[in-house]
Amino acid sequence: MKFDHPNYYPLGLMMVDLNGLKILNDAYGHDKGDIALKEVARVLNEETQKEDIVCRIGGDEFAIIFKNTQVLILDKIKDNIGRKLSQVFVENIPLSVAVGYEVKLDEVRTFEEIMKNAENQMYRNKLTEGKSIRNNSIKAILKTLTDKFEEEKIHSDRVSHYCRLIGQKLNIKTDDLNELEIAGLFHDIGKISIPDHILHKKSFLSKEDYEIIKTHTENGYNILRAADKYSNLAEYALTHHEHWNGLGYPRGLSKEEIPLFSRIIAIADAYEAMTSDRVYRKAMSQEDAVREIIRCSGSQFDPLIARIFVEEVLGFDFDSDMS
Repeated sequence: MKFDHPNYYPLGLMMVDLNGLKILNDAYGHDKGDIALKEVARVLNEETQKEDIVCRIGGDEFAIIFKNTQVLILDKIKDNIGRKLSQVFVENIPLSVAVGYEVKLDEVRTFEEIMKNAENQMYRNKLTEGKSIRNNSIKAILKTLTDKFEEEKIHSDRVSHYCRLIGQKLNIKTDDLNELEIAGLFHDIGKISIPDHILHKKSFLSKEDYEIIKTHTENGYNILRAADKYSNLAEYALTHHEHWNGLGYPRGLSKEEIPLFSRIIAIADAYEAMTSDRVYRKAMSQEDAVREIIRCSGSQFDPLIARIFVEEVLGFDFDSDMS
């Protein structure tokens, strides 16, 4: 490395990693991820001098070489980078980076050692700060979806409520009940990746539109599994459209292969959708929706959960003739 020379000592190396790039890409597409990378590059260039060398060295990583620098200078630059990026939003997610740096004072240590130390410091920062940042990003994504589509906010809130009621009737313990409620709230987060014109469509979906809509389960899985706090919810987002008879999507799971919480969400989701107005149809009556839950019990829905929902949550007789 040509700058590894006493003329340039103290030689500083700063490693910078953009937090949450995968979540941005999964939720909003790679175009938004590219915008985030360009914003990081812009801030890095603003906070460095002409003689400093700024380069992108990987998918979400940058490196900066500082000639004839000091630790205090690098520490100030690090703080300035973090402060400036916290004021930059892509969609409604504030940008943040993990930073590590090291200074080479003499020829005793190799440049490779300096680079390894800077990288290790960066990864330590990413571990300690990254969890909170990813969790907050998930909340921001859900807020973006529900702010854009009031219908989605109402739907998610009601599904979450029905999930809790079903869970209580199944005697699910409190900690798991809270997770089930959150799972109901986040089950459709993958819709953030669906084009707005499909979610806004005022007529019935075409076959092509429906195939795109179906990808929201996998999109939701990819988004949620990236955040530690919500990683358990990823499986429920993925499998809440599986059917008891194995004819659902995306995996074609059946019966107890489908996670319990997903089987609960499936019923809460379907009932809420049927009993709510949509731009292309009016809501079903409660009685008609109950008939549909009963009709699909044992095919689309877990028959035990369907019965508990109809009888113990909604207060209808599962076996009566409702015609």
